Order: sequence, then structure tokens, then C-alpha cells
Amino acid sequence: MLELKKSLEVIEQAAMEGARTVKQIQDFSRKREDTNFTRVDLNEIIEQSLELTRARWKDEAQLKDITIAIKKDFSPLPPIEGDVSELRELFTNLVNNAFDAMPGGGELILKTFSENGQAVIKVDDSGAGIPEDIRDRIFDPFFTTKGVQATGLGLSASYGIISRHGGTIALDGLKGRGSSFTIRFPVSGKPVEEHKVQPVTGTIKKASILVIEDEDDLRNLLTDILKMEGHEVEAAANGREGIASFVNRHFDLVFTDLGMPEMSGWQVAKEIKKLDDRTPVALITGWHIQLNDAEKKEKGVDLIINKPFKVDEIFKLVEEGLKIKESYNGT
Repeated sequence: MLELKKSLEVIEQAAMEGARTVKQIQDFSRKREDTNFTRVDLNEIIEQSLELTRARWKDEAQLKDITIAIKKDFSPLPPIEGDVSELRELFTNLVNNAFDAMPGGGELILKTFSENGQAVIKVDDSGAGIPEDIRDRIFDPFFTTKGVQATGLGLSASYGIISRHGGTIALDGLKGRGSSFTIRFPVSGKPVEEHKVQPVTGTIKKASILVIEDEDDLRNLLTDILKMEGHEVEAAANGREGIASFVNRHFDLVFTDLGMPEMSGWQVAKEIKKLDDRTPVALITGWHIQLNDAEKKEKGVDLIINKPFKVDEIFKLVEEGLKIKESYNGT
């Protein structure tokens, strides 16, 4: 079991790295109109990004026998309307870029304040700075000064995220004097809503789960992950096979892929709901799909998870699905 877990962790890491590059290309190449923005606290998002990058600016720096000093100068900020995961990605990119700019160690200063009805964030590093002749190109996709190990998509993806949030980013500083980025976002002027993913705590109730996935490797992986937590799992290679399994026995939850031949995940979800509208359906997709509650109900979908997913996200999905099932049974 330990060997299986380690193998899953390696697969997960490789999948997340590949998906990150694809998502960065997609994000830069299209303008997305998001309607599910929530009111978020940027200071909290930056704190989370620092925690996510701790392995680089602390652990990796120590291995290299260098020191990266992190200085925070946070002022209370009014909330902005935004996508939590995208904003976290933005500041993670900026922190990682600052780390790369200081191979011999240095200082990273993060400052936040309000100005002229905007939330302002300054990210300053004491690295080598950016030469004048390439300053106009740093937000171009695939442009990089880091060699073949880099995709050149970090800053361009960050630029796309800021633009989608109605913000701006400006670069100050000259070569040899470090870099200074100033990001500005319009504020919402309304109280911050809680938007935290709570960790899975306690013992997860065991469930019977139907997994419908046409890709053999992913179907087997999902099955292994769920069985590893003690769930009872039946797998189907396509929608029609999955519906037949559902007719023959009861399941607590159904996981279905979206893009399948002959019968799509949307069609599977509607058929499942026709057979039993109290069985939660989770849609697994490689597309960035956001639906409000009314749209989910119309399509017969209760939960959505994007590929590639992390193992913990699957566990959390089961927990959320069982809560939904309990709410259905309570009505």
C-alpha cells in the first residue's frame, strides 16, 4: 500500500506540472468571462502563496546554503472580486520569479496598501533586476531568460490573471537594482465572504461508488485511490456500461468523465438522475467548467472536479458528495 501511495504521488506531481503548462497557454490565449468570482482578502491569498512556496524560499535555499529573507508590510485591504485559485497562482508565480532572480540569496519584500479606491500590492526583490532592453517583453508568452528548463509562461499567465480581474501590473527597477512589481486591483467595497477549503478531518464514511471513465489508466487510478480509503468501487468503461451497472445495484455516489464516446458525461448525469435523483453525480473534466447551482441542477450534476486532480481532492469530493446525499435523504 505504501508503494502504491508513493507511485500515485509521482503520477500526481507529473500530471499537475503538465496541466499547469497547458492551463497557462489556455489562460493567455483566451479572455474568460468569470461569473463566479467571490469577495476575497488579498492579504490572506498572499500568505497562502508564501506558504505554498516555502519549500523553495526556505528549504531549497537552505540546501543551496543561501538565505532568502521574507519581509511583509501588510495593511488592511478592502476585499476584491476574484477567483481564489487564480490569485493564489498569481502570487505564487511572483514569489517563485523573485526566488529565481536571487540565486545568491537576498530579500523579498511584500507590501500591501489601499490607494485611490484600489488594492495595491508591491513585490520587490533584491536580485539582478531586468535589463532595459527586455522589459517590454517579460509578459510575452514563451519569453524567458531562464534557459530550457523554463516555459516562459509564468509572467504571461500572471498578466492574464490580473487582466481578467480588472487590474494592472507595472514593473519598476533597473538592472542591478532588483525588480519591483506593482499590482493594482479595483475593490468591491463589500464585506469579505469566507472562501476557505476546509481540510478533511475525522474518519470519512465509507461509500459505494460507481466510476465511469473511458481512459483505462485514469479509471484504474481513480479506482485505486478510492479503494485505498476503504470505499467499495465498481468501474465502467463507458456511459452505457455505467448506466447498466447503476440499474443493477445501488450506489452512494457516481463519478463520470465528461468527454466520452457515444455518451457524454452530461448525458450520463441526466440518466442517473432519471433513475434516482437522490444519488449525487460528480463530473470529472479536463475543461475549466464553472456552473452555478441552477445550471448544475439543470444538467444533473452536483459536483465538478477538474483534471488533473490531487489525491486529497478526490477524498474531499467523496466527503462533499456524501453530505449532499444526506441532504437529499433529509428532504
